Amino acid sequence: MELRHVEAFLVLAEELHFGRAAGRMGVTQARVSQLVRELEREVGAPLFERTTRRVRLTALGMRFRESAGAGYRQIFEALRDSQSAAREVAGVLRVGYLPGLGDCAVRLAGQMEARHPGCEVVVGALGFPAALLPHDLLVDGAWDVVLSWAPCGDGRALAAAGLAAGAALGRYERAVLVPEGHPLARCETVHVDVLSQYEFLNPSNSVPPALRNLWTAQGTPSGLPLRYTDDDLAAMAGKDDLTAEDLLLLVARGRGLYLTVNAVQKRFNFPDLALVPVHGVPPRGGVPIWSAAAENATIRSFAALVGEHGQRVAKKSHESFISRA
Repeated sequence: MELRHVEAFLVLAEELHFGRAAGRMGVTQARVSQLVRELEREVGAPLFERTTRRVRLTALGMRFRESAGAGYRQIFEALRDSQSAAREVAGVLRVGYLPGLGDCAVRLAGQMEARHPGCEVVVGALGFPAALLPHDLLVDGAWDVVLSWAPCGDGRALAAAGLAAGAALGRYERAVLVPEGHPLARCETVHVDVLSQYEFLNPSNSVPPALRNLWTAQGTPSGLPLRYTDDDLAAMAGKDDLTAEDLLLLVARGRGLYLTVNAVQKRFNFPDLALVPVHGVPPRGGVPIWSAAAENATIRSFAALVGEHGQRVAKKSHESFISRA
């Protein structure tokens, strides 16, 4: 039995006329008759007496109307309340962020609360490797939105994983973190193809490759493969949840390089490390990511705010470039 069957019964029970019932429901008389017959077959007895001159409820029909009517109204009210809540920008929005994007996260949280006074934004830095591989955090509901690096690919793999991404809040030039004594530390800049000669930190062995590859580059734009350590971050550090400092320490100790963005230089000042700009590869976008199944008006409003921020940053960058030209 479907909700449509109950609706047809209740409308006909009020109108006691197939034509008027069909008009209210926006369907044909034949469709109303079909729905009622299907319901009666499921009940196992007639709910209406039908003659060429009139339609009236049977005793069982009157009994069914009493109980079904109350239940239908509850379902309808619940649906209406849910639809209203889905359109309302309110409640608590939990936003996790990659440590390098913390300054943006705090500003966006304040702007969101100012624009929507009924909304409270809770922000928090994510540990590693979760910050680099946010799928589980979102699907499990630990966070509503994660500000992370834009996933690789054309978006189909992201959709297949049950996630959605919004417009970029900014684009960041690439850089590689290396130990101070590393051969690349002496370079002013390095082409991305050169990185294929070195080994990078493996974020996780426990995440399925299809998900890991969304955020972990497997090769350079020219097709050269990038190599990763056999042990992942958790195995190297001896714990599952790492801080940004833990990751930097692994690089400083020579366990592997880490491909990142220039912006981390403003955020972290760690001894025994060098941050070398990388050319030959597009900038990396920072984007909001969320579970497609959990999307609501609040998440959409936050994503729109991120997009507005990104447009302002892009415009400012363009104007700065023009002024220097």
